[in-house]
Amino acid sequence: MNKTYFKEIAYTVGTFFWFLFVATNVNQVLGQTYQGFTALSGLLLIIGIAIFDKNLNVTYAKQTKLLNAILAGVGGYVALLFTSVIVLRIISPTASLSSVLSLMATTPALSNSKVINFLTFGLVIPFIETTLFARVMELIADRFKIQINRQNITKLGLIFIIILLSIGFALFHITSKGITATGSLLIVFIMMFYSLLMVVWYNGDTRPAILLHIFANSVASWLALFSVGELMMSIA
Repeated sequence: MNKTYFKEIAYTVGTFFWFLFVATNVNQVLGQTYQGFTALSGLLLIIGIAIFDKNLNVTYAKQTKLLNAILAGVGGYVALLFTSVIVLRIISPTASLSSVLSLMATTPALSNSKVINFLTFGLVIPFIETTLFARVMELIADRFKIQINRQNITKLGLIFIIILLSIGFALFHITSKGITATGSLLIVFIMMFYSLLMVVWYNGDTRPAILLHIFANSVASWLALFSVGELMMSIA
């Protein structure tokens, strides 16, 4: 088995036990929800290795150098912020960067420990959400004989899959997290859309997309948990 797969399995198992801790000690519903996410992600990984092609294209830290992955994550986060401002101004002409940051900073308190809240929402959740949706994208694309690589980034079939999964990601936030604000859901959609595009652009390497998600969630979590002043939110 490819050494990269051992790392992915180890990360997945570690993530599962983190959410087991969250479920038993912090928030049962959220912990169990993301345990299910993690188990499904691990199942897709094992199925992909053992049954389909034994040579998955979507993997963590596949080939992109760490510095390049970090820069890509930062660039993706900046693009997310500015795209969100442009899109939200369609809803409200007064939308600004502070509006976007305010809508993103909706991290609910899980426990009295801000550190646990930050680690859960800022690091662990972004990892498993991005990984799972990237694996689902590869699973669906594989059924339509579409490889996850830069050469196929303009294929309508792959773009359609990305749009559907991004909508699904927004719907997940409605059903499991109770987020109903239009502005917040648009930002969630844009973030997953960019994340999956980055997975394709980097030929299946999920790390740049994971870092984008981590930067976005970490800033939002920090503002929600540690910010002294309140950001002005102008979009409902």
